[in-house]
Amino acid sequence: MPTKKKVEEVKEIKKPVAKAKAAAQKVAADVKAEAAKVEKKVAAKKPAAKKAAPKNEIIIQSPLGGEITPAEILAKVGPVDQVYVRVDENKLYWVKGKESGSMEIWE
Repeated sequence: MPTKKKVEEVKEIKKPVAKAKAAAQKVAADVKAEAAKVEKKVAAKKPAAKKAAPKNEIIIQSPLGGEITPAEILAKVGPVDQVYVRVDENKLYWVKGKESGSMEIWE
């Protein structure tokens, strides 16, 4: 049967071990939290997945050759209310409020 002195010696030996174990668990938790932060940053920097092309794409062709899409037309004329496309005249006619104008489709 262990003596009281032996029990106290064992308890003293176990104290640093318990402290080291607690410190190791804290370090492991800190490392896990930091890894989660890094993964989140990496995921944020990944390029967004490309959207699938629309099933019904509209392409406007010139009788002289050349193509343009509605998205390209809107990028060309900017923020307007309406756009009229006249490929026979090579013109985009646009309306914005009381303003209107035109520009060439293909230069």
